[in-house]
Amino acid sequence: MANRLLVLLLAAITAVGGVYAARHITVDALPDLSDVQVVVRTEFPGQAPGIVQDQVTYPLTTAMLAVPDAQVVRGYSMFGTSFVYIIFADGTDLYWARSRVLEQLSVVNARLPEGVSPQLGPDATAVGWVYQYVLTTGPWCPDHPDGLWRADGAHGGEAEWFAEKPDGIETKRVRVFDHDAEVCPLDGSPLAKPDVSLAELRSLQDWYLRYELTTVQGVSEVAAIGGFVKQYQVTVDPNRLLAYGLPLGKVRAAIQRSNRDVGGRVVERGETEFMVRGRGYLGTGDPTEGSAEDALGREQTDRVLEDLRSISLGANEDGAPIYLRDVAEVAIGPEIRRGVAEWDGEGETAGGVVIMRFGENAQATIGRVRDRLFELEEGLPPGVAVEVAYDRSDLIERAIHTVTGTLTEEILVVGCVILIFLLHARSALVAALVLPAGVLLTLGVMYALGLNANIMSLGGIAISIGVMVDSSIVMVENAHKHLEREHHQREAGEPPRSHASVIADASAEVGPTLFFSLLIIMVSFLPIFVLDGQSGRLFKPLAYTKTFAMAAAAGVAVTLIPVVMVYTLREGGPRKWVAALCAVGTFGLFAFLPLGALEDSRWLVAVGGALAVLLLVPRQRISNEDDNPISRVIRAAYEPFFRFTMKHRALTILIAALLMSSTLYPWSKLGSEFMPPLEEGDLLYMPTTDPGISVSKATELLAQTDALIAAFPEVEHVFGKIGRAETATDPAPVSMLETTITLHRDEVAWRKRPVERFYSGWPGWLAWAPSKLLPPTRTITPDELIYGYELTDAQLGVDRGGRGFRIPGMNDALQIPGLSNAWTMPIRTRIDMLSTGIRTPVGVKIMGPDLTVLSDLAGEVADLLKTDERTRTTLASAFPDKTVGGNYLDLDVDREAIARYGLSSGDLADVVMTAVGGMNVTSTVEGLERYPVSLRYPRELRDDPESLEKVLVATPGGAQVPLGQLAKVVIRRGPPMIKSEDARPTSWVYVDIKDTDIGTFVEAAQAVVAERLELPPGYTVRWSGQYEYMQDARERLQLAIPLAAVVILLLLFVATRSWLRVGIVLLAVPFSLIGAAWFTWFLGYDMSLAVWVGVIALAGLDAETGLVMLLYLDDSHERFKREGRLNTTDDLMHAVHDGAVQRIRPKTMTVMTTFIGLMPLLFATGAGSDTMQRLAAPMIGGLATSFVAELLLYPVLFYSAKRIAMKRDAS
Repeated sequence: MANRLLVLLLAAITAVGGVYAARHITVDALPDLSDVQVVVRTEFPGQAPGIVQDQVTYPLTTAMLAVPDAQVVRGYSMFGTSFVYIIFADGTDLYWARSRVLEQLSVVNARLPEGVSPQLGPDATAVGWVYQYVLTTGPWCPDHPDGLWRADGAHGGEAEWFAEKPDGIETKRVRVFDHDAEVCPLDGSPLAKPDVSLAELRSLQDWYLRYELTTVQGVSEVAAIGGFVKQYQVTVDPNRLLAYGLPLGKVRAAIQRSNRDVGGRVVERGETEFMVRGRGYLGTGDPTEGSAEDALGREQTDRVLEDLRSISLGANEDGAPIYLRDVAEVAIGPEIRRGVAEWDGEGETAGGVVIMRFGENAQATIGRVRDRLFELEEGLPPGVAVEVAYDRSDLIERAIHTVTGTLTEEILVVGCVILIFLLHARSALVAALVLPAGVLLTLGVMYALGLNANIMSLGGIAISIGVMVDSSIVMVENAHKHLEREHHQREAGEPPRSHASVIADASAEVGPTLFFSLLIIMVSFLPIFVLDGQSGRLFKPLAYTKTFAMAAAAGVAVTLIPVVMVYTLREGGPRKWVAALCAVGTFGLFAFLPLGALEDSRWLVAVGGALAVLLLVPRQRISNEDDNPISRVIRAAYEPFFRFTMKHRALTILIAALLMSSTLYPWSKLGSEFMPPLEEGDLLYMPTTDPGISVSKATELLAQTDALIAAFPEVEHVFGKIGRAETATDPAPVSMLETTITLHRDEVAWRKRPVERFYSGWPGWLAWAPSKLLPPTRTITPDELIYGYELTDAQLGVDRGGRGFRIPGMNDALQIPGLSNAWTMPIRTRIDMLSTGIRTPVGVKIMGPDLTVLSDLAGEVADLLKTDERTRTTLASAFPDKTVGGNYLDLDVDREAIARYGLSSGDLADVVMTAVGGMNVTSTVEGLERYPVSLRYPRELRDDPESLEKVLVATPGGAQVPLGQLAKVVIRRGPPMIKSEDARPTSWVYVDIKDTDIGTFVEAAQAVVAERLELPPGYTVRWSGQYEYMQDARERLQLAIPLAAVVILLLLFVATRSWLRVGIVLLAVPFSLIGAAWFTWFLGYDMSLAVWVGVIALAGLDAETGLVMLLYLDDSHERFKREGRLNTTDDLMHAVHDGAVQRIRPKTMTVMTTFIGLMPLLFATGAGSDTMQRLAAPMIGGLATSFVAELLLYPVLFYSAKRIAMKRDAS
């Protein structure tokens, strides 16, 4: 109080810092829930999964087990590729982990096949896929090759078109038009048809867009997906080779030696130095410039083809040259691909996935990528455009809007409650000042510590709003009481004290209790800090920000609030005309000065500012608590209940015990889940098909499913993917389809379904009014869009004999033979797949040595879950990995036969790799672009076993021997992909559930599997998916909550100096569980981690409100004792009455601000609202019942304890 100006100056500096932090803090939808992981990707072209597993994945996984802090090493062996995921302990620095993995790679490299080089994946996390785009083609306007600008008409009116971007009008550039369009909308000229192949689209992605986007700040990698990688295919005719006497190896060597540029140092000519080079690259020449074909590299391609055909292989007996074209066909074709992309069910395309670097700002990175793509689009050939397939920023904006909107509502509601209770605008402003001050301080600390603003971190502030203001409310209300007493003392003739000293005494009186109450609330969140893994990463930001917010509130309450009260809690003030002049000036200031982001709300801000001045500036009288009408109403309502409970104390305690025992019913009925789903706004359809499916058949299925999904009116765009993108973060096999479904954000596009209201069946004229408040229809939910919904006869308005009618959903439309459907969301799935490998809510991992046995066990588990009565009705789907579902064409070498011809198995391997599988023997250099040259036999010689047996193998003696004489060709079944965990082979069962919670289902499923599945020795079963996270969180909370309770007990004892008082305060906790349990059950929520966090927060609130109640009871008791008015039990009753009834206003204010402050969370809508609702529900229900206990039970127990003490002292 002696340095008030310094306090105000520091507060202003802190506010400026908080505003800066709010404008520059990193923003995302969710905390990064992914594990610290390093991915090693190894290409082993043309090799089957078994070979990849034995020669690459197994050596890598066993080596990585020795990496420090590595918790799980997961391996995937696919056709031609190995992926190894090393998952590290929480808190491990990513770049330290990458360096440790690199150390192990340098050791294990010697154990890998020649030419195989493992590569680290991007320095990104599982949520790094922030942006996806596709390249589309369509008719274009020749007069405007860079596109037109379209301004959509208002209210669905006709669009306007412009040749150049107009100023002041919101427009969108359109480069290509619908495929059925024929004329340019601007001038009616004919449109040109696109002439761009899938290979050319992929080249634009690989060699133009990818590298340009990789340079954008925050981007770790841009992965290509779909299209065709251009390949120069040299298809050798073995009969012609035999006729010319040429071995295949000579053809390979000739191609390789014909594609070289060399340098010959320098020569001097006159006074000039010339650098000598031999230009031998395929396709070397001076290309034609300026044509569309040149932009797509078509002339260069033609030159490469001509040069390949002209490669010399030697000369025949007559001396005539033998060219490559004499023994082979040279053409352009696609390289073997393991990924396909499809757009809107209209056909294949090529695209890219932008992967954000670890620790970057998602919102800012996406903005930079969008801006760069807009610039790069101008360099694309006419008829090619970029479309957004997935954009995380939309979810981020909606999630942050949900939480910030709720925060604003909370602050306004809490401010109104304070104003209503105090009936003094300046006092209300002082009490509410802690909210913006505390929020800005919290944002400043978040910015300094590198915490980003997301649903959870801002949610921590949101659930603290009502509690943050409690300390300032008690401060202000107590100052009111002290000023009232000072007024009475002055009237009684006592010497006056300074205004500042009265405020200082009022603050000091309640300061220690407030400090301990806020400290207890912070300590109550200690169990959250014990969580690790995904649960810790999810809720620690919330715990941090709640702790920061409470600490900030405590600091503001004991420093800034007393200082501000000195200047504001006065009855004086300027005259009314001065206040009116200030209001007019404020209105003019906001009406005519630039407001930046508030420009659209200029007049609202101006009017609000003027009203605030009129409320705060004029003279205001501080009314006594006895004269306050709100206080009188509350006292009148509380008085009869107080008297009843004090008269029937034993009955009150008995009723309280019965009420507490009633919580057993709702607790037993609550299900369990890890977390409520975050409605991301987009869906992910991830069916699995036969593991041996071909790329062409999978592409056909993808087009079919995408077209069916795109037909639903709620769907805006569909981006389908088969297999994997060209990145280490996507280990998807060809049998896995992924369709990202972008849903319309405008509710107008969504269908409405009828719902039964209380007025259903009323006459139209009578139902009109309530139907405006509660419409007879509502928008369907995403779950109803997926799974469909039932309509009753009453909802249909027809009599169908009670059968109703079922509206099918997307899942019904996609009942395609061979597909096992799975529905999820993009972020959730990517986190789960890269953390546990399981993309469904529940997964079963079976580990053991034999793949065939693993496959049988996985199928048996799936069948058990589908058929057992305990799980069948709540099972949406269960499908196992088909561990041996792939098709193999094996060549079993006859070692005696090859020995007779002087061959080795390596010679046969060369023939199989080169002639049958096709080998990339060199790569062309075409400016910045590089394309492989492949050498192989014709397709008809490698399509079936009989043809393969006729493939000729050259012997050292020059003879050509059919392959069938050297090896046996056999068709077998084998693994399409081999998965391993900690170097042990594993098979997975993916389980999706319906109409139940995860905990209940897994409990039943575990019993089924334990009873009916016989495991051979050496095989184990582990339950995974979200259930794994849930179990880990439960085990840690069971340990951490009792420890936190002990700490709270000790703090309460330090604050109260009495175990009896501690017991009374903590009685609010079990009483609050009554409301928490019943209200959570009533709302139909499961016991998720979000609900548990709400319960933990509730326990801290109970201790705080209990301490405040006890503060006033103790204060009244000590005052009566000090004044000599505490001599009989009747006097004790008066003292308890004074502490409970006469001081009802501050207690009601503290609880009501918290209670009403949580209401906006409960009724929040939009992205992230499900989590906020489950946080708020137990707090709201528990506060209601604990407040009742504090008002009715505390006085009874306090009176009874003090009465016993009085009798003991008297005796």
